[in-house]
Amino acid sequence: MILYSIASGSSGNCTYVGSGRTNLLVDAGISAKRIENGLNEIDVKPDTIQGILITHEHSDHVTGLSVLARRYNIPIYATSGTIREIKSLSSAQDIPDELFLPVRPNEPFRINDITIEPFSTSHDAAEPVCYTMQANGYKLGIATDLGMYDDYIVSKLDASD
Repeated sequence: MILYSIASGSSGNCTYVGSGRTNLLVDAGISAKRIENGLNEIDVKPDTIQGILITHEHSDHVTGLSVLARRYNIPIYATSGTIREIKSLSSAQDIPDELFLPVRPNEPFRINDITIEPFSTSHDAAEPVCYTMQANGYKLGIATDLGMYDDYIVSKLDASD
């Protein structure tokens, strides 16, 4: 698996995760143009992204979401609470409803060959999650805006490569 940070920090977050067969983004907190440029740096075409996993609705995680999702028709995976909050943002009013796919903490799902498990985190957002992903015998975890961690979070990230 490939993990590439396109942006990280209070000015915006976006991470690429790839398996060779599947291309995903975790968060889209910078402009779509900056995300496209970051993907181009690693020779990934934006139109090959098969999903955007959103951790929570704060602007540093969703700034480029609307443009990117609409431009390339990319499904958006997030908890129901996060989806509700994203839909209330003026910048997201034009995202087609069918692009939103709800996920539930502690319920793994698959996108092609990557198994993804969202898990709850403590943050001042509607229903925030972090994610672990497994493919090709590897596990990685992306945990942002934790503020604090506990045994539950450590257990979810345990055995990550």
